[in-house]
Amino acid sequence: MKKTSLFENYINENIDAAYRFAYTYAKNKEDAEDILNESVVKALRSINSLRDPEKIKPWFYRIIANTALTHIKSRQKIVYLEYEDMENLDSVTDDYSNLNFNELIEKLDPKYKSIIVLRFFENMTIQEVASVLDLNENTVKTRLYKALKMLRGEI
Repeated sequence: MKKTSLFENYINENIDAAYRFAYTYAKNKEDAEDILNESVVKALRSINSLRDPEKIKPWFYRIIANTALTHIKSRQKIVYLEYEDMENLDSVTDDYSNLNFNELIEKLDPKYKSIIVLRFFENMTIQEVASVLDLNENTVKTRLYKALKMLRGEI
């Protein structure tokens, strides 16, 4: 089977999972759709770089992750506060009484959030997560441990 048709079959069967993964980065429907569409186009353009058709999932998820990070960086906004505004922040307290698991994950740094999502929501192995994020397996294990520790601290 040609790589292009293999990818088309993969997308048709797994579009929902790929969308969920993009959504974990984007946090809104429109951006997640944009990220996914752009990722599919990038994947089709670089389908010849896929060496092992068995590893299409980590290969495509890596494209989604890179596209999402680029998308996020291009939309980052910097908010400058005046000194008077910062003084008023001292009186504000956070209420964590009704946090759910998704909200806890959203609070994590993207390097930890990606690992949690890939490992537990996408059921990838440590090796697959390392491949998707282009990290050493030991780095993935360390970040996974730290992320779980942070989540336990929040609960």
